[in-house]
Amino acid sequence: MLGVFERTFNLVKTVLKIRSYKHSLLASNIANVDTPGYRRKDIPFEKIIQSYLSEKNRLKTTHPKHFDGSFKNINKLLKAYEGETLGTPNNVNLEEELVQLTENQMLYEATLQALSKELERLREAITEGGR
Repeated sequence: MLGVFERTFNLVKTVLKIRSYKHSLLASNIANVDTPGYRRKDIPFEKIIQSYLSEKNRLKTTHPKHFDGSFKNINKLLKAYEGETLGTPNNVNLEEELVQLTENQMLYEATLQALSKELERLREAITEGGR
């Protein structure tokens, strides 16, 4: 049973890391709104999480307890997109950045709430299992 929770925790940890990284990029865009020549930066959350979860990237296993590679290093995926810049110099739209920052923050908090519920389920399973 712990295996299910472990997979969930690893996924949540990864989502939080991606959201946190995206937040730092959006904050940097806002901070540089008036910087001449600055190009906005962003990462495609959906593409990164798809790459992370991709079945084709998993290793073949011969036993259910073998490591399948599903907990890949998310830092490598983030680095792959890090260098991407969007548009022409000085292309930061403050209102759009603020909207994206707010949306990203809400999704980060929703992920934390999901984690809290998973922890509550685990606590309940442990306490109820001992009765």
